Amino acid sequence: MKTGHLKHILLTTGLYILFSGLPLVALCQYISNGNAKQNTCNCYTLTQPALTQSGSVWNSIKINLNKPFDFKFNVYLGCADAAGADGMVFILQPVSTSLGASGGGMGFDGIVPSIGISLDTWQNPEFNDPAYDHISIQANGMVKHGADLAGPIRASATGDNIEDCAWHVFRISWDPATKWLRTYFDDVLRLEVQHDLIPNIFNNDPMVFWGFSAATGGSYNLQQFCTALNPQAQTNLASDATCFNNTPVTFGDQSVSFAPIQSWHWDFGDGSTSTLQNPPAHLYTKPGFYDVKLVIKGLDGCVSDTLKKPVALGSRPVAAFKAFDTCFGKSPRLSDLSTNSVGTINQWTWVLDGSIISTDQQPVFTNISEGQHQLKLVVKSIYNCTSDTALGSFKISPTPIVDLITHNGCINEPISFTGLQPGNATGTTQWNWNFGDGSTSDQQNPVHAFSSGGVMNVSLTASKNGCPSAALIKTVNITFVHVTATKDTIVLVNTPFRLGSSVVSNTPGLMSFSWLPATGLDNAYAAAPTAILQNDITYVVTASTMEGCVSRDTVNIKVFKGSAIYVPTGFSPNGDGVNDKLHPLYVGIKRLDFFRVYNRWGRVVFNTNNLASGWDGTLNGIDQQTGTFIWALRAEDIVGKIYEQRGTTTIVK
Repeated sequence: MKTGHLKHILLTTGLYILFSGLPLVALCQYISNGNAKQNTCNCYTLTQPALTQSGSVWNSIKINLNKPFDFKFNVYLGCADAAGADGMVFILQPVSTSLGASGGGMGFDGIVPSIGISLDTWQNPEFNDPAYDHISIQANGMVKHGADLAGPIRASATGDNIEDCAWHVFRISWDPATKWLRTYFDDVLRLEVQHDLIPNIFNNDPMVFWGFSAATGGSYNLQQFCTALNPQAQTNLASDATCFNNTPVTFGDQSVSFAPIQSWHWDFGDGSTSTLQNPPAHLYTKPGFYDVKLVIKGLDGCVSDTLKKPVALGSRPVAAFKAFDTCFGKSPRLSDLSTNSVGTINQWTWVLDGSIISTDQQPVFTNISEGQHQLKLVVKSIYNCTSDTALGSFKISPTPIVDLITHNGCINEPISFTGLQPGNATGTTQWNWNFGDGSTSDQQNPVHAFSSGGVMNVSLTASKNGCPSAALIKTVNITFVHVTATKDTIVLVNTPFRLGSSVVSNTPGLMSFSWLPATGLDNAYAAAPTAILQNDITYVVTASTMEGCVSRDTVNIKVFKGSAIYVPTGFSPNGDGVNDKLHPLYVGIKRLDFFRVYNRWGRVVFNTNNLASGWDGTLNGIDQQTGTFIWALRAEDIVGKIYEQRGTTTIVK
């Protein structure tokens, strides 16, 4: 690189000064304000995780916007998501190197003239902020969205949240020839605008300071940035791994840096090193896992963290197994004993009597004839290293023959099972039942009750001298019925209302119902009878299937002498199925004009005229924080009485 060109780069970035007759000298040319502080050579904290913080860091040397720039930074927005604030702004301005302020403006609010590219992590309604962490390009300290040069949109292309305890790459480029200002987040272009900044923003003055400003207010986050110094490397190996075969491995530098890189230091993990940007191909002498490391140093003297890139050179595995004799109808038990020193084995090829029969590590061989059998195994590692062939054998012996008798039944009722041995030639000595629900028996004729309904696969095997028969499987239909009565409710005295019941059953067909007591019912054998009551009562509903299986449920009815509306004073929308919604209890109400919920700022967060609707504690899909909310409603009961009520309720989490 020519000295003149290098001097231009260094002065543009504000990192170096070329003294007459002296070599280039790195200078600390960043000015910190407020709560900002320098952490390391190239990294700064803008705000601590504390209330009402403001911090800014400015490069003390102005850059010339007649020259292009392409700045790369690493930014950290903290760990608090919903409660985190407020974000940071990259700013171009000619005013001063001491600017910055706390609060939602993030230190950019009111700076004129200026360009700001904001990473806003707090949703301020007064600024028209969208409901996600967003990025925007704004001019002249205008933080209220509506007059943005570009945006706002999601800061990240992959999600709504960037307060995720992670560092992200934040890149900004300017091309004075085409007038394009672009910004990238995690290597994805997010916003761009074609705007002549020098005359339109900076009054024909191309010289501006650049820097970062960040702030917190009533909420906070740890907010940091670094000038990028990110070592990256690639190899000629797919996924940085292969089978060891004395082939050299090449390493290429892919590092990203804010300023030009001064030096590279490679450690290949086997005692060898290099200081070249792209070192010669490296020859490893044996298989193994090698932690290749790369450290880079910028021209500003800053040294990067160490990049660790694992490189795997797999060894050749050794195939081995043991096969055990078994009985006809059973798969022979196999024990894979294959080993490998470098690289997990992930492929198995089993050859039974000359034919490939399985690629599973623990194969199940079925329908194998009686007699002696030959078995072979070849294994392969994740690094494509293949073993020699391992040899073995096993024997299949004859088995008994059995049959079984059973029948369908109801849930939780005992069912009899019968084990049969056609003829006496096999001489069965042991019975093994599996009822398909985790229960077993060793009796020939067991009795079993099923605790769940459905189709059960009942299997039976028998053994002689340790040699089991093939499993005989028959299905048993277990009828399940579950009746659910109307929820407990409050009704008006002497006012007809309908009881209801719903039935879940795995057996289609007619269902019969009965209600006890029959007091007040028009039909005690209907699924949904009508009742007229004068006093409180508890009904028991019974549902019966054609198979004779029954289920019962109860419903408590409270008789109320007039209409009323009850609104809970609190609810807990935590998804546990209990008290998850704010839902008024309406007694004798025929029409709801409105039911509204307001937050403490008077904003309507829920509104409905549906008697069946309730508030789930969200606004536009976003959970509201714990606190007190105001409600108001207007409704009419069945005799024309108007209710206008107002009160408060609390979200409890």
